[in-house]
Amino acid sequence: MANYIAPEIPGYAQSVIKSTLGERAEILSFRWSTGGLYNKVYCVDTTEGNFVLKIECKSIFPSTRKGQIENEVEGGKLLRQAGIQCPPVIAYDLTGKHIGVKYILTECLSSDWPVWELLGQMDDAALAEIKRQATEILVRISTITSAHFGSLTASGPLGWHKTWSECYRAWFGLLIRDSVEIGLFTEEELAVVSAAAAKPLADSGNPTPMFSTEDMGWHNMIWGHAGDNPDALHVIDFGNSRYILPYVNDYVRKNIDVMGRPPHMVPELLRLDKGYGLFTLYDFEGMLWKETEKLTEDYAHIRDWMVAGVEAAKTDPSREHITSFVEKCRALIQLS
Repeated sequence: MANYIAPEIPGYAQSVIKSTLGERAEILSFRWSTGGLYNKVYCVDTTEGNFVLKIECKSIFPSTRKGQIENEVEGGKLLRQAGIQCPPVIAYDLTGKHIGVKYILTECLSSDWPVWELLGQMDDAALAEIKRQATEILVRISTITSAHFGSLTASGPLGWHKTWSECYRAWFGLLIRDSVEIGLFTEEELAVVSAAAAKPLADSGNPTPMFSTEDMGWHNMIWGHAGDNPDALHVIDFGNSRYILPYVNDYVRKNIDVMGRPPHMVPELLRLDKGYGLFTLYDFEGMLWKETEKLTEDYAHIRDWMVAGVEAAKTDPSREHITSFVEKCRALIQLS
């Protein structure tokens, strides 16, 4: 896994560990845990305990994905307040002044294997308990509500909005600005996408904004314990969290087996989204994923299959992902 560790990372870890745990603390081992295009994650075993260091990438695109570490801190706090288990936070820096980048240090659980890698090895009783606890987590998440839609914090990329329509327009507008900045659309395509963004949403009442990790699934749950606590299901990864419409979580809570599937792959959720436009925003972000890969410069920490995807994207001049999204926007306009 050494190829996943950028040269500066061990020095970052050394500085964080000693400033947090004291000069006598020594790193015994250091290994890559996981990573993506937004964060680098490492397991750091020390003389004072074992920890997970998550470092935010310096460049994040699209802008809606910025504020990863702020979301980790705030999202974890909200879940713990709701009685949901997640790794204890030891230290964090939201300014980037300490080591030059934002980071969060959490306690390492007794296991770092995501539940999805264990499901096939569990007997019926263990699997039933896992699903019971996951359902309870979703029930507790449904109690985390807000007076605003958008980012978890007021300074987040989406801001705070009293209505879903306001949030929708801000979210759509931010993605359009990102696209314009990199010259993604032709003038005609930009006109179509902008018209879709301005399309009035159906009057769907006044839903309550609900917390969403935006990536809840078995891949972001760990079965284990911290300290002397008993084994339990822990939730990780809050970097993309937002306050959104409640129907996605409500549906998954009642249908636990669809958890982790992309919402647009669930027919019932497609019907529930009619009039809200949330999945149009997801489609826009999904379309920009290929552009995200093209803009990636530092990907030493990314899994091999993602590295291959990044390299392929950088040499692929096709625009099918762009034109396909524009056609979806054109269809939205025609429906109005």
